[in-house]
Amino acid sequence: MPTAYLGPSGSFTEAALAGLQVRPGEAVPYPGVRQALDAVRSGAADAAVVPWENSVEGAVTASVDALAQGGDLCITGETLLPVQFALAVPPGGTLSSVHRILTHPHAHAQCRTWIDTHLPHADFLPSSSTAQAAREVGSPGNPGNAETTGSPRTLDTAAIASPNTLRKYGLEVIAQDIGARPDAVTRFVKVARPNKRFAPPTGADRSTMVVPLAGKVSDLHDVLHEFVRTSVPLTSVLSRPSGTGFGGYSFLLECEGHIDEPPVSSVVTSLRRRNSRTVFLGSYPRATATPKSSLTDSLTGSLTPRGETL
Repeated sequence: MPTAYLGPSGSFTEAALAGLQVRPGEAVPYPGVRQALDAVRSGAADAAVVPWENSVEGAVTASVDALAQGGDLCITGETLLPVQFALAVPPGGTLSSVHRILTHPHAHAQCRTWIDTHLPHADFLPSSSTAQAAREVGSPGNPGNAETTGSPRTLDTAAIASPNTLRKYGLEVIAQDIGARPDAVTRFVKVARPNKRFAPPTGADRSTMVVPLAGKVSDLHDVLHEFVRTSVPLTSVLSRPSGTGFGGYSFLLECEGHIDEPPVSSVVTSLRRRNSRTVFLGSYPRATATPKSSLTDSLTGSLTPRGETL
């Protein structure tokens, strides 16, 4: 079965597939994170790859919520990918003609300083991915594209994505390296249906879990105490609304170690004893960053035309 990923072709998620040992011919793009995860839930895909966290903007909440609220999938691997951003317009457009910018919210946030300086009056239009933004701005149906029958050539819409992806969709890059941090990295995770056992410990693993709480400070204190008690390094704490009313939160917790190691196992057992709705999302090897040259190669390789199933 194929591996689903956040598309379309040319997305940063597609570039991350190689770091998770997914061959391009085995991957199918989906228009959104939830759709990619639902493909795994329905059996249409064996696994899914989605963005999880960015070193500049933090967690990708669409991915966190879609995975944590389901409770029927687990993380089996991760990879890190440097990300670079450029601004592009349809052929004939210029910087002065841009009045709207289409991109993923995380990309927009990382490029906000450049945008505020060079395009302070441009409106932001969110897209499901940077590649989708490039595809929409480069399509004949875009109001800024001259190919639209009966529409004037306004050329007022730009897209932010990787340079190669922008060119893939027929756009002209007019500004490069517009991200605030040249060392920005995004973490992507591979998600699958749970097996009876996770892959064995490697000695450099990460574990992820979700703990619903009533919003009381004492409850969070008790949860954090479990990590102190066992000396398990807690690396991330993210609160998300539980959807059960104001003041109700679920906490995404990530720590070093593997569920098969006694300290981590003790933490998870204690948290489940305190709250039966605790969801363990997996233990998997921690990743190291992919060199920028690999990012360039991956996105260049994605220029090869192939069918898409959205």
